[in-house]
Parts: sequence; structure tokens; C-alpha cells
Amino acid sequence: MKGYIPSSESAAALLGNNSAAVVRLLADRFMRLNPPIPYVWRTFDEGGIQADSKGGYHFDFDVRFPNAACGDRGIAIGDLYCPQAKGSRFVLRCHNPVQVLLNGETVFTSTGAKERSGEADVFPVSLNEGFNRFVIVAEKTKIGFSCVLQNAMPQWEPCNYVMPFAQRGGEAGFVYTLLAGEAPLPDVWGDEEPLPFLPSTEAAPLQEDGTFAALAAFDLPEDGCLRWHIPQGVSLLVDGRDPAAPLTAGTHEVIMRGSLSALAEVAAEGITLRPPVPVHGRCTPYLVYGPLQDEDLPGFGRVGKAGVWRPALANIALRPYVETALFARWTYPLGVTLYGMLRAGASLDMPDLTAYVLQHVKQVTAIHEYAEYDTARYGFAGVNQQICWLDALDDCGSFGALMLRCDPTGADPDVRRMADRIARYMMQEQPCTPEGAFCRRDDTIWADDMYMSVPFLCRYHGMTGDSAPLDFAARQLLHYRELLFLPEKQVMAHMRCLIHGQNNGIPWSRGNGWVIFSLSELLMVLPEDHPQRSALLDFFRELTAGYLALQDECGLWHQILDDPESYLETSATAMMICAFARGNRHGWYDAATAQRALAAARKAWQGLTELAIDREGNLYGVCQGSGFSFSRAYYRALSWRFNDTHGIGIVMLAGVELLEAN
Repeated sequence: MKGYIPSSESAAALLGNNSAAVVRLLADRFMRLNPPIPYVWRTFDEGGIQADSKGGYHFDFDVRFPNAACGDRGIAIGDLYCPQAKGSRFVLRCHNPVQVLLNGETVFTSTGAKERSGEADVFPVSLNEGFNRFVIVAEKTKIGFSCVLQNAMPQWEPCNYVMPFAQRGGEAGFVYTLLAGEAPLPDVWGDEEPLPFLPSTEAAPLQEDGTFAALAAFDLPEDGCLRWHIPQGVSLLVDGRDPAAPLTAGTHEVIMRGSLSALAEVAAEGITLRPPVPVHGRCTPYLVYGPLQDEDLPGFGRVGKAGVWRPALANIALRPYVETALFARWTYPLGVTLYGMLRAGASLDMPDLTAYVLQHVKQVTAIHEYAEYDTARYGFAGVNQQICWLDALDDCGSFGALMLRCDPTGADPDVRRMADRIARYMMQEQPCTPEGAFCRRDDTIWADDMYMSVPFLCRYHGMTGDSAPLDFAARQLLHYRELLFLPEKQVMAHMRCLIHGQNNGIPWSRGNGWVIFSLSELLMVLPEDHPQRSALLDFFRELTAGYLALQDECGLWHQILDDPESYLETSATAMMICAFARGNRHGWYDAATAQRALAAARKAWQGLTELAIDREGNLYGVCQGSGFSFSRAYYRALSWRFNDTHGIGIVMLAGVELLEAN
């Protein structure tokens, strides 16, 4: 068997040549396993252990326990939620002995040499599905009593911890305490707190001068009117109306204005006020915002001039967290996945696909102002971590392009503001070579970065009408041709090392897919009279010729394009289909090439549906996210992943593009 599945279990065996049904199968599986789920709101003690902007948690026991003696130990415990079991790597820096325990097992012990130097230690862990309990044990010595723990790739695997023990109610953060001398570590693996930890479970009422807004909800079991107790100086609206107005049974919203002391006395017979969203941790029956600076009442979940909605408790914040595997996350693979689903929804008259993508994007963009505030105040946000990180094209371009596919004109102010920020980063802040080609901070150039930039620049041009983003994208693609093109085979090397002045000469399949797909994105919007259009068309045709020569007899392309012993790779195959179908539909080929390219695209799609997509809508053969190397052995060893988001959406898009080319 050349493919990944028996032919009897393939999508083709179930659906034949019905490409739209195959796309529907892939989309249904993805949406079923990643349903729309709101963010989780957790309280956070502002005096607790915090993270820095790179996701490193600072266990500053020297500050928290200034009277500790040498030999005493600081203990911190936090539960990390993991939607799926996986392996990961963590980094620890310290100047004193530290142990890290995970789910009852010791996973890291520092060494004297690293303690003296403070050099980072990297260690692997296995995370279970659900909550994973981390216990950090740090011993005080004469040279230190602190440590910093972070994930090795925090922008990709953000770690937001929850306090353990039932008494904490799911509040975000770590609990911590001091153990004297040789005192044994208590049993910290159960649900009950074995001894008093900090922060305290108590919280004093918020006491600030000024006028505040307060927001609450309540459930009314029957139609009727409520008799409110409204203290002097408080104004109150129920569902935006007079509180004396009749109400139907169901859930209602109350918004109030007044001093904190007066707001605490508001009540009504027969109902119980509660926060307007589920809140985990210490909270009050209503959330407050203020002190107010003007007469405008903010909307929930938005940043205001004086802060954000919070419990009416001193030093307790309310923070949003994304705790799903994929939904409502901002990552570049999801930008690819949802782009394919969005196009399928529009082209194949599947409005539920479109609605799903729009809901995902809206949830991400609507929270972003809050996420920026959260990052600035607390170091590392619980949502939108990658776009808040914004240190590379990976962080912004792919999902940013999807965002502008959903809102092409930037009518939503949140979208417009985020798009402007991404464009400024790409065109002014991203590192470049002296000639102007995008490069990475380690002085490398990757073919991948064409997809991480060009589609967004095309969409940003569409939003603004400014030609500069298109000119910028055209120059990037031509720069990359100069730096990565392998003329003898008419394909692209994956990367180039600027320090050594060499590309690696290895045509990694998905890297090549990124380039020709991005070329097609640009050519579809580039004016016919653009000065670089002719050169870009020549580039597109060169790559097409190179890829046609390397297509496997089964229709797919290999993980290393010119290595038939490497496995069949599905994400690159899908991008070849997209590019060839677009080239055919838009007249970018001569007649003979058009016929050959369309035949190759059809053969590739048949190969995908027979060899790599099963009757349940599972996708096989998508190469995992890659680093780089000058060794072919590295790329051969990159394993493929089951249902990887690098491939699901682009395969859906391939089906759509092929249907539109026919």
C-alpha cells in the first residue's frame, strides 16, 4: 500500500469523485471536535507570582520570604490545563537548588554548575490531557533563593496556571509557602489544601473613592416586576430599561452606577445577583469598573480608561483565558485551516462553515484590546498570546490574512486596528537583509515566510487601497527567488543562512508549497501593468515546471520533493493543487502547460482522497512544524502528524480551487 489507508477506508471509496462532499467531510470533523467555546474567566491575585512578557514565571522567594534561613525551601504549586496529551519542553533558570515535580514525579533537578552560572536548563516533560500539577521546590542558599520557569516555546505553547485545591475555586496563578529546614514536603497531590498557602483565600472589599459602574445578571423564574432596594446615589437599569418595568422569565442584566459602598447595598426580593459570566475564583455578586472618568458605561470585556471589569475585592483582577485545543486561538496554522473553511463555505454554499469561521475570528478580535491590557499589566496574557508576542512573521501574517478575509474593508474597528499594527510590524519592524528581504532574528531566511507575509499584504492592500503593500510583497518574492531558487531543478531550497551565505539546497515540500501558493495569492490581485508582474509570472511558471517534474505517480508530492524515498506529504500537495488550479483559471499558463497542470492537480486530488483522507474525514501525511537544517536526514526524520492544522484547511481549499477551475 503506497498511501496511508486501505482503499476501502478512503474518502474516495465513500464519496467517489464528489469533491464538495470530501470538503464537507473534513470541515464537519473539524467543527465537531472544536466547537465554539467562550473564554474562561478566572480571578487573579495581583500580589501573586506573575509571568514576564516571555511567559517566564518568577518565583521570587527571596522577596516573598526575606527572613528565610539557608536550607529553608520555597514551594509553589500550579495546575496547567492541557486540552490534549503531548510532550513538551520547559526551561528553568536559578541560582540555588531547584526541583520540579509534575503529577507526582520529579522531572527536573538543578545542578551546581548551572546554579552558579544561572544558565538555562531545558528539560522534557509529558503532559496529560486535563490538569497537570507542577510543584516547584527551591532551596535557599547564600547565593540565591529564586527561579524562573517557562515553556521552551511560550508563544506556541502558552502556559497559564490555575491554583490547585478545591478551596481556591479555580483561581488563576500559583499557591506558595515556605518550609523550614528539613520539614517534609506535605501531600500536595490531592484536592484539599494540606496547610495554609499564600495568597490568602481571604480578600478585603475594594475600597476606592469615586463613582463606579457595576454589572450583574440574575435569573427570574416567572414573569413579573421586581421590588428593588436602590440606595441613595445609585442609578440602575435592567436590560437597559427602568427597573420597575415588567420582566419576562429568564436571564436579565443589571448595570448600576454609584459609590462602592452604595452599590454593595443594592438588592431585590426573590432574586440573587451573580456575575454576568461564569467566574472561577474569589468573586462578588457583581463586577465593577472604575472609578469612572465620564458618563459613558463601558461594555463588558473591553478595556476602559481606568481599567477593566473586576470583582469588588482589593487586589483581585478578572482575566480571560483560552483553554480549548484550537477554537478562539490565534496561530498561523489556524489561519490556514480557517481560510480553507471560509472559502469552502462561500464557494460551496455551506453557510455554517462561514458562520463558524466568523465566530472564531470575532471572538479573537473582540478580546484583543483586553489582551493587550492584560499583557501590559500582568506580563503574559491568557488569550491571543501569539499576536501579543509579535516578534516574527509567524505571529501575525497568516491569521491576520484570514482576519481580513472575514472583514475585507476593516469595518470592525478592532480588525482595522489589528491590521494596521500587523502592517506596521511587517513593513517597518521585521528584520530584513540590507537588500530588503525578510529574515529571522537568527540570521536565517525561510521559504515559509512568504506565506506568513504575502497573503496579509495582499489583503491589507485591499482594505486600504494603498499600493505600497503590494509593491512590498512583490519585492519579497523576487528577493526570495534570488536567495532560495535552485535553477537546476526549478524548485526552492527551504532556507538560507546569512552568516555563511548559503542556502541549504533541500527542497522541503511545504516550504515550496508556501512559496507558489503565496505567488498565486499575489498574482490574483496584482495589476496587469505592475512593473514586477512579468517577472513574478515567470517565477510562477518556473516553479510549476519544477513541481510537475517531481510529482509522484500516485499524484502526491514527497516530503523532500526530489527524494522519492521520503513520505508522501499532503499539505504541500494541496498547495500545488491550489496554485495549478488558479494558474489555469486565471490564464497564467500557455495552453499546453495549462492542460498539463490541470491534469496534475486532478491527479493530486484523486491521490489525496484515495490515499490520505479516510471515510471519517481524518487527514494523514501532514509534516509536523519544521525547524531547519543543512542535512537531508533532518527533513527525512520530520514525522507526519495526524489531522495536523497545517494541512486540513489547505486540503479543503484545494478541493474548492479545483472545482472552480473545472
